[in-house]
Amino acid sequence: MKEIALKESDVSRLKEYPLHGIISTESKMYYYKKDPDWQTQHLLKKLYLTDEKRVHRKERTIEELQRSELSTYPELVLPEEIVTIQGIKSGFTIKEITNCTNLHLFLENKKIPNKEKLEVLKKIGNLLKKVQSGDQEFYFGDLQEYNFLVNNDTHDIFAVDLDSSATTRQKPLESKYISCDKKTHVVQKYKVNKAKRTYPSKNTDIYCYNILVLNFLAGRELHRLSFDEYYDYLSYLDDCAYPKELIDIYVNLYTDKNNESVLDYLDDLPNDYGRGYYGVYQALQKIKR
Repeated sequence: MKEIALKESDVSRLKEYPLHGIISTESKMYYYKKDPDWQTQHLLKKLYLTDEKRVHRKERTIEELQRSELSTYPELVLPEEIVTIQGIKSGFTIKEITNCTNLHLFLENKKIPNKEKLEVLKKIGNLLKKVQSGDQEFYFGDLQEYNFLVNNDTHDIFAVDLDSSATTRQKPLESKYISCDKKTHVVQKYKVNKAKRTYPSKNTDIYCYNILVLNFLAGRELHRLSFDEYYDYLSYLDDCAYPKELIDIYVNLYTDKNNESVLDYLDDLPNDYGRGYYGVYQALQKIKR
């Protein structure tokens, strides 16, 4: 992997890259340089934590991905070069993806029809399906809304922060949904260490995708619900004529059965799937009481 050497004074002169309200707990982004044709902007991702073991894992993952067929997937935005600052490996360069919105902001935008949002979530499901069927072992690890960009015009998707992905199941990673969902900590197929960092697998990636979709359908994050609250809500979705196959997939997330993606059943949602919002469910529960 090509290495670029910078000084702290070099970094101090760089302009910070705006994240538009998105808070990164791992790094800070800067404009770094343009290609000679001045058409392509490259960014510097400067890591907050630069211990050798952590950075080495990221470097090895990127190198393996760069050598694999995944490097040809336009949806995967891979880091390009490793950057040393004062001799310490401290981050990566990455190509800027322009005219895009973070998926979190895209899903929160009330001006965008839910039908268009659902189509974007289907694209993510298809990307997950594609990478899981390839020859290169690969896990997103932390598949969630903050780690995708959406093109403002075409609604093409781009997966970012892939230095935090994995090409092996041996090392635990941060995973927003699993670390926050205590229900997963008692299910054998979701292996976590004492710090609740997740050992990645196909099951964990599919779990994350399914929860991403369910949070969208519910209009709020649900991965912190208790078992009783979760299954009561699924029963409500069943009453709202959501596909039985989709309901079964969500039931099985917390069993020992291998996970299945809900992708194939998103076209079968009821036309008025706004009835499935968790807020509507809660309002009806209060009336029943």
